[in-house]
Amino acid sequence: MDERAVCALCGEGHVTPQVRQVETEYKGTKALVPLHYQLCDTCTSDYAGAAENKLNKREVMAFRKQVDGLLTGEEITALRKQYKLTQAKAAKLFGGGPVAFSKYENEDVAQSEAMDTLLRLVRRSAEAFWALVTEKGMESEFMREPITIPAQSKVLHFTARRGNADRPDPRYNPRQLRSFAPGAKQWKQ
Repeated sequence: MDERAVCALCGEGHVTPQVRQVETEYKGTKALVPLHYQLCDTCTSDYAGAAENKLNKREVMAFRKQVDGLLTGEEITALRKQYKLTQAKAAKLFGGGPVAFSKYENEDVAQSEAMDTLLRLVRRSAEAFWALVTEKGMESEFMREPITIPAQSKVLHFTARRGNADRPDPRYNPRQLRSFAPGAKQWKQ
């Protein structure tokens, strides 16, 4: 039994996926872009279904982003993973809508020049990233789970934060940890 799909045009033959390089021009720049389609072994018709059209659109969008000097989908994915962001959290932090980063990363749409500039700035500077987190009021979303450390029969709860060693959290007070004297039963005031 042949597992290939039946041709949608003749209904008799079977189709096989094909890829052909097609010259495309955008803003005066020419390049060969892969074109995906299906070819029937009986009627020799070639056509692009929904899946092929989606792939073709993504190939063209990637080419256009390259010509426009925008970050590629792979570069945006790497940036998001650099800061351990989900697509939803990245969209909330940078803007663009709830599924914007999925579309940027899959080459479904091109990000605006303003979004691209913001992403490039954050890619170069962790300080800019943390400033944006603070500006958006999202500090609590970047906290880790509490860490429990036993100390002198008392249990202290600490909350670790992602951050930059050059920019300590303004709410952190190092004296607070030093005020518990060994052997003492209470905190020093």
